[in-house]
Amino acid sequence: MKPASIGGAIAAFAVPVALAATPPAAVEDVPTPRGVTVRILVAKPENPWVTLLVFTGGQGDLWISDKGEIGQMKGNFLIRTNDLFLARGAATAIIDTPSDRSNLSHFRDTEIHARDVGAVIRHLRTKFGLPVWVIGTSNGSTSAANAGALLTAGAERPDGVVLTSSRFLSDRFGTSVIDLAVDRIAVPVLIAHHRNDNCRGASPDRVPALLAKLKNAKPAKALLYEGASGITAGACEGRHYHGFVGIEDKVVADIMAWIRNPSP
Repeated sequence: MKPASIGGAIAAFAVPVALAATPPAAVEDVPTPRGVTVRILVAKPENPWVTLLVFTGGQGDLWISDKGEIGQMKGNFLIRTNDLFLARGAATAIIDTPSDRSNLSHFRDTEIHARDVGAVIRHLRTKFGLPVWVIGTSNGSTSAANAGALLTAGAERPDGVVLTSSRFLSDRFGTSVIDLAVDRIAVPVLIAHHRNDNCRGASPDRVPALLAKLKNAKPAKALLYEGASGITAGACEGRHYHGFVGIEDKVVADIMAWIRNPSP
């Protein structure tokens, strides 16, 4: 189903992609200036044109093993669709918690977290020689938006930001993306949200407020989706409207088309 958009029409359509064999994933522990490491799980298709640094929701603790196995959060939208992003030309780096933390609770909105992320962006830019975009879903949207707001120069600056099923509530579990300094983001920003998302704190009614605050993004765009199939989980979990269940191909196709050609 074609999404509605805020701020103009998007020239992106769901074109079926034949999935090649999934490229092998490699575990890397990236050192940061503050002396800790951040584990990422990296996969690279044959001819990538962009790198995506991926932030999942929840508390961000994926328990990525030395063998590259993800211990939890496998139903998360961005974990479940990783192969779809790879098939459309993205090298992906799924980020876990830093070595000094068991989770990202009360940490996603901090400058320390942003600086850790900046070290990973610098590493990926050197490794692949490609633009690096940050993409986050649910609570992970706070991490992605925080990186975009605080990393504004040099090799640590992301080339763009994608926010899916964004957190719009600040409480003891996390910080709303609207309460971050997102007006400082000057790179392209794409918002993808489901019209029926009824996860507490992720109301689609807040999308216009986020879009309005992204006044310096070049450009900013919001896509609102409808439809679903195969709902088997709670409202804040991946296999619900919150995780675009049943329409993953369309959402990934639109995200990748917009990253290639950002437009208002």
